[in-house]
Amino acid sequence: MSVHATKTGGAKFEVIWNPATDDPRGRIAFAVESGRLEYALTVLGAATVDDLGPVDTLRQATQATASLQRDLERKTRGLVVALRDNHGLSWTDIAGLLYDDPTKRSSARAAYNAGVRQLGLINAEVSEDSETD
Repeated sequence: MSVHATKTGGAKFEVIWNPATDDPRGRIAFAVESGRLEYALTVLGAATVDDLGPVDTLRQATQATASLQRDLERKTRGLVVALRDNHGLSWTDIAGLLYDDPTKRSSARAAYNAGVRQLGLINAEVSEDSETD
């Protein structure tokens, strides 16, 4: 991995990346500079939603977390297409990676189909009934 997150002691960590090679579109930088990464980590660590504070904080945390989730979902779809098309992983294997549940093969195919559409590879789509493991 080229981006490194290292625990530096106690409750601190450091993230190191090369903007030119690891973040050419500036998505990591934007997530940091906009506070979205900070909000997402706050939400991830919160024991309950009530621990996040007043409604304005909840609104900002929701927007930040949803934005990062959408970006990660797009990236995940591309990864699924690459794993299936370029590396031949089975639907069972992909379901295990995505959902920690290898029986969710139809959900894995749905993620693949969404990735195919996103990448403009419409003709490569797989229906729910085709290509079993």
